[in-house]
Amino acid sequence: MNRSLLKRQNVELIIFFIILAVGIFVRCLRFGLVPAGLNQDEAFAGYEAYSLMNYGMDTAGYTNPVYLVAWGSGMNALESYLMMPFIAIFGLTPFAIRLPQVILGVASLFVVYLTGKKLYDTKTGLCAMAMLACCPWHIMLSRWGLESNLAPGMILIATYFLLEGADNSKFLIPSAIFYGLSLYAYAAVWIIMPFILAAEIGYLIYAKKIRFDVYTIISGVILFILALPLLLFVLVNLGVMGEIKTGFISIPKLLVFRSGEVSFENLAGKIGNLFDIITKQSDGLPWNYVDGYGFIGYVALLFSVFGLIVLIMDVVRFYRNKGGRYCPGIMLFINFLFPFILGMLIYVNINRINILFLPMIILAGVGVARIRSNIAIAGVALYFCLFLFFFSRTYFTTYNESISYHFGYGLDQALAFADEHASKVYLSGDIHYPRVLFYEKIPVTEFRDTVVYNNYPASFLSADSFTKYSYAANTDDPDASINAAYIIGDDRDLTALADKGYLLAEFGRYRVAYH
Repeated sequence: MNRSLLKRQNVELIIFFIILAVGIFVRCLRFGLVPAGLNQDEAFAGYEAYSLMNYGMDTAGYTNPVYLVAWGSGMNALESYLMMPFIAIFGLTPFAIRLPQVILGVASLFVVYLTGKKLYDTKTGLCAMAMLACCPWHIMLSRWGLESNLAPGMILIATYFLLEGADNSKFLIPSAIFYGLSLYAYAAVWIIMPFILAAEIGYLIYAKKIRFDVYTIISGVILFILALPLLLFVLVNLGVMGEIKTGFISIPKLLVFRSGEVSFENLAGKIGNLFDIITKQSDGLPWNYVDGYGFIGYVALLFSVFGLIVLIMDVVRFYRNKGGRYCPGIMLFINFLFPFILGMLIYVNINRINILFLPMIILAGVGVARIRSNIAIAGVALYFCLFLFFFSRTYFTTYNESISYHFGYGLDQALAFADEHASKVYLSGDIHYPRVLFYEKIPVTEFRDTVVYNNYPASFLSADSFTKYSYAANTDDPDASINAAYIIGDDRDLTALADKGYLLAEFGRYRVAYH
């Protein structure tokens, strides 16, 4: 090996570890504390994990369900199962339930590098990794536990192993495992996964990259076994067959089955919605983007478009020059195309079309890597370093303050305080009951025995009362009992409570009225 090649490899290795270190740092700094509070969906996923682990059932009474009933219209189950070992170690805390996401987020940095390198070269891998390391969407995704946000990382890993499987069929086995697991990460994947796999496998067969050997057969069997419970789940919820309950696994019937979201109805409106999100870099949901930075940023978006053009030109050039049957770039294009089509067939927000963004980030890496001038590359690197610095400064300060309102910051302290002063607790309507279940660690058996819903059955269940908690909170005519306390959002008038002799304590966005 000559000295110049060795020097270049050493420089690339240094750059790799710098990017990895920066990516890990910004994803792990104050982990579990930022974002402050707890989203109601991650609270529900965490409580379901806690209940399954300790009581052998979820809130709907099912043992090891393939899909959680949760709110009524269901919740993806994989996140909850991945939370269990961390809950066993660290307890039911925000830190514990967010660990699966940050671990997958950090792993995705490495896998994006490997994928870019496999598709093109080391430079592309490093550029794609750098783009992901400073991507606001991915940083935010890695730091809290929305179950559907597992899907992008799972599909990324599955795709990387499929690319490796084109050269060595034994890698088809882990590819099948991760493709299968991705089905349990996000139900939207069910719609397009058959098309993605058909396109990828069909292309690999055309390119003579798949050999029907023992590894191929094992991979097919694994994928079928993993997909079968969800196929049965769909049949159960379409009314084709009854629900399945065993001591090992359950296939539940949801209260409401959302099966008609994908259609060609109002196609122009759906396409316009998708392009609005991409071009405006926001969906109006504060947990999905930071104002002023977007979800990937405008410069990254421009590089993504440029990378897509480069990719298409490279593919055309490859086949025009008769470079052979197999062009790896086709695999990236497939992973970009079908999620993009999905985004045009349903009304999406950022987390509902999350599987589109990792292909976009890799395309942005392709675009940056195509820059020939070292000075220009240095300029791009400087821009994204500054972008990451200012984004992080905003995210950990002013953004965290604003998101804490939406994530119910202070509720855990308010509940603990109310427990000390009352045997009956009234809750204002803005307190979602899964957060109470999570913070209070209420045994699921007690919850199921006492819960009264005000809208059962529904796609989004709302509780009237459970155990000692009640939402029948009339602060204009408060309970005079000395054993009663109120936990109220900061936008409510508490004059009547004060007139009844209640004292007030403040915790985050909540106030506790107590005797």
